[in-house]
Amino acid sequence: MEISEETVEKIQKFVQSRQAAEKEASQEPFSATALHAYARRLDGTLQQLQEQVRRQEDELNKLRESRGSHGLLDNSDGPWMRVSQARRAKKAYQSLVLAEDDLPTTDSVLPSLIATEDTSQLIEEGKLSILVTADRLSADRERFRIEEANLRDSRAISAGLRERIQRIRNANSRKQEQTPSQVAREVVREQKRKNKGLDHASEELKKSLDKFIDESLAQMLAAEDLGGPTVGDALEVSDATLKAGYTAHGKPKKPKEPVEQDGNQQRIDQFLRRSTDGSNPANKREAAATEAHELLDALLEAGTSYIDLKRDSAASRFLVRAKVAQFHPRDARRLRLIDFGRSLGD
Repeated sequence: MEISEETVEKIQKFVQSRQAAEKEASQEPFSATALHAYARRLDGTLQQLQEQVRRQEDELNKLRESRGSHGLLDNSDGPWMRVSQARRAKKAYQSLVLAEDDLPTTDSVLPSLIATEDTSQLIEEGKLSILVTADRLSADRERFRIEEANLRDSRAISAGLRERIQRIRNANSRKQEQTPSQVAREVVREQKRKNKGLDHASEELKKSLDKFIDESLAQMLAAEDLGGPTVGDALEVSDATLKAGYTAHGKPKKPKEPVEQDGNQQRIDQFLRRSTDGSNPANKREAAATEAHELLDALLEAGTSYIDLKRDSAASRFLVRAKVAQFHPRDARRLRLIDFGRSLGD
């Protein structure tokens, strides 16, 4: 249902006047005399309405009682009787039409109460509409953000596909212009370039892995081999702790006090140790690092084949826990690398 502009203007004027009255009332509160007068006006309006209802009920009862004597009778014998009845009915209708409407007086508060009730209802409906619109606006903004992100992704994918298609077209056009031998040489050259890149990446990865073993992993492997914590439980293990060892419960032993030795005798022992085996590690951490390097080199050279383990070491168990290698299903003394690229190659 559309509301006319005139009605909207009237409502706005009423709201403004009501706000002004409320503001004035807040500044100057009503006195007891004003409130008593207002209540008396309400009582007078209510009494007028009750009297009007009573009068209308009396008139309705009178009409009901006189309907049989003043009604138009179809079975009347004389035509003049029917004409007189029609004249009386016309006179009664004209008197009702010309009569003034029984409306409230000018000083009645009934119109203000009705307007206030309607305005309050419109305000409540407006507040509810604002809440619903705010919820919809929030949902629309969230949907707009998602759609905008999807649009950016779609544009990026479209740009990448167009570039890829253009490269393929250029490559196809070059291949069509080249002879089969030129195409074969280009393919071989591209494959060599890829192999060279893979070799370089493998070397860099091997260097990083060796550095990680020497600086971080070796001390934890040595601690696990000595009966200490598992690799990853203790990140920092000193050489003194490795030299002292661990108890049966995995607790580090207290380091022993160094025994004073003759300087000449100590130098002779070191010289004899180096001359006997120049590859002997200086401490247990270096020994664990050497064992881990040898195990990794053997696994890389074997590829997907199994190698035989000299002993059950912490390095082999760590590789299995890290999902890098796996034991033989029926022989725990054999180990091999997990074939990561099989699914990609297939």
